Amino acid sequence: MSRKNSTPTYQPHVGEVVRDLGHRDFTGDPVEAVYMDTLAGLAYLRPLAGGCEWTTKPEHVQALASPRFITVQHPSRPRTADVA
Repeated sequence: MSRKNSTPTYQPHVGEVVRDLGHRDFTGDPVEAVYMDTLAGLAYLRPLAGGCEWTTKPEHVQALASPRFITVQHPSRPRTADVA
């Protein structure tokens, strides 16, 4: 009998810098990214310097030990082609 994880998924704020445990950088460390939104069961993140968003599972999103935020003046809506 399997047991579900009782730890709730972390729910970041828009503009919060988070760690994506589902994606690694060239050194093998989890990527740090800006949280944009959660839609259709996927978390949307974008690079710290700006650029194209990617999706990851919400359970892969982890808070940083020292919270950091980036001002997101106009949060973009995820492209509908990315949402099933």
